[in-house]
Amino acid sequence: MKSHLRRLLIVCIALCAINSATLAQTVTGDSTRARKSHVNRNMLIGNLVVGTGAYFYFENTWGAPDGKFHFKNELHDNVAFTDEISHFYAGYKLTDGFRWFFRMLKVPEENQLKYGALQAAIILTLVEFPMDAFNPDQGFGVSDFVLDYGGIGYALLDAKYPNQFDMKFSVKQPPWKFDNKFLASKNEEFANFIWWATYTPKMVSVGLGYGIEYDQHGEAQSQVFLGAGTTLYDLLYLIKPGVAKELKALDCYFINLRVEL
Repeated sequence: MKSHLRRLLIVCIALCAINSATLAQTVTGDSTRARKSHVNRNMLIGNLVVGTGAYFYFENTWGAPDGKFHFKNELHDNVAFTDEISHFYAGYKLTDGFRWFFRMLKVPEENQLKYGALQAAIILTLVEFPMDAFNPDQGFGVSDFVLDYGGIGYALLDAKYPNQFDMKFSVKQPPWKFDNKFLASKNEEFANFIWWATYTPKMVSVGLGYGIEYDQHGEAQSQVFLGAGTTLYDLLYLIKPGVAKELKALDCYFINLRVEL
């Protein structure tokens, strides 16, 4: 229990300290010292509260980091690469989401993406180490860690060279039918997700999707889908383009019709 609480404290302190240091000089150019202090204080409190809540949510989903450091057996995890894809997606969308968040905080435009990427990197690194690395049921995933940063890199590249390609997800069944509503832990939860590479020339996207199903022996079998559809962002863009642009980071769920190839 002591090591459990100690690691929680380390996670919270790391989040707070790093964000305090990186944001100290990145509020709007005409900000006063009092405003900088106010924003930094809110960031410290926000990271402490959200980081602590996220820690206990992750612990409830994946287990506590109360064991010894070890590596995950990634070649025999029986989820057929879907976990790695989800790590790449997390790096991509967290970076994009935090970029939007820092824009709302009126951080200078040239720093929004940079600090969005930094915030995403902090969170994903702490999930892998110490949380997964010391979790008896998980372990440090080398490919997970690499793909976390691969997703962050893709977000940086996508921001520099905008295009009509994207990555999205959909689910086969409503998430409330499962024990873990948002994150996958059990085989049937991994099998519920489909990960999409999409191309959107106009309002309708076409995509190639990847997912898994389990055979009668409980072994993961890959699935490939061809789909067409849209997102809530695209639908909102038809009505309120200005509002939609401010919510671009939420353009993630693919509402689709699909066939399995």
